[in-house]
Amino acid sequence: MPLLPADTPRQDSKPKAINEFIAQVRGSGMMRQNRFAVLLTPPVSILPENLKHVLLFCDSVQLPGTNFSTVQNRTYGEFREVPYEKLYDPCSLTFYVDGDLKVKQLFDRWTNQIQDPITRNFNYYDNYVCDMTIQVQDLQDNSRYDMILHECYPKTVGSIQLDHNNKDVMKLTVTMQFKWHETHAQQVLYTYEQVSSEDIERANKDFTGYQQTVNKSFLQRAGDYLTGSAITYGITKLPGLLRF
Repeated sequence: MPLLPADTPRQDSKPKAINEFIAQVRGSGMMRQNRFAVLLTPPVSILPENLKHVLLFCDSVQLPGTNFSTVQNRTYGEFREVPYEKLYDPCSLTFYVDGDLKVKQLFDRWTNQIQDPITRNFNYYDNYVCDMTIQVQDLQDNSRYDMILHECYPKTVGSIQLDHNNKDVMKLTVTMQFKWHETHAQQVLYTYEQVSSEDIERANKDFTGYQQTVNKSFLQRAGDYLTGSAITYGITKLPGLLRF
């Protein structure tokens, strides 16, 4: 077999890579930046009457990034950057302001809950923080990736520019500070039902315990299932039963 020169390109490497990329995109698709949902429950003292409608006015949100503080460490040779602290970027949200200004009033009450505007006294930390979930969704509105921000509170409520010459829709920018976040990937079945990767991992680690849970839950309602049918029905219909 004759040897090719070193600078001779292979004819089959590039088309193969392109075909694999196209097949991957056609199979799983690509995520869109406009498919998301924001879920949070503010402190009870400032909870609006219809929180769901208020959250629908969320126009944009950022998935916060992470970075590490490092220190140079050297035993022999070159320095090594060794991390010693994990840092989280704040989360920025933009809201359309509705006709009743419920969005603006929500964050006004929230900031007043942090510090009383009359007495200037600061409240207890646990009285004004909450958890917030950012869901990244596919084209069928199924959540494929959840980021949960723990101990959130509005650090900055942005100013709103009013102008007689501007007829654009009013927007409000809010920067949420939080302590830490965790992420969860969601797997979507062909029926568009969701099962978290954590649930599947628990089922694989303790199959006997999972089988007992499914059999106990479905014995009266579903009858005497075969093991395979019961497991399939449990995973696709009730992922919440995977607690054992």
